[in-house]
Amino acid sequence: MKKLIILLLPIAILALSPFETPESTSFDLSVFNTKKSEFNIKAADNQKIKCRYVCDKKVYKEQRIADAILFYKKSTK
Repeated sequence: MKKLIILLLPIAILALSPFETPESTSFDLSVFNTKKSEFNIKAADNQKIKCRYVCDKKVYKEQRIADAILFYKKSTK
């Protein structure tokens, strides 16, 4: 038991504490700072635009799935 403690002591000394936070590197967050123009605010409040955006995403996803299925059907023949 003493040998185990002696072997693990350097690891325990050099190990980081789980409560320490790693140094944060500076990230460029200017990409996420979008300007809210009057047009963008109106578009965000418009239900038709929101619905169209969601529907387009669903159609695109379904089309990608259909393309993948056709690809694998062709490759098995």
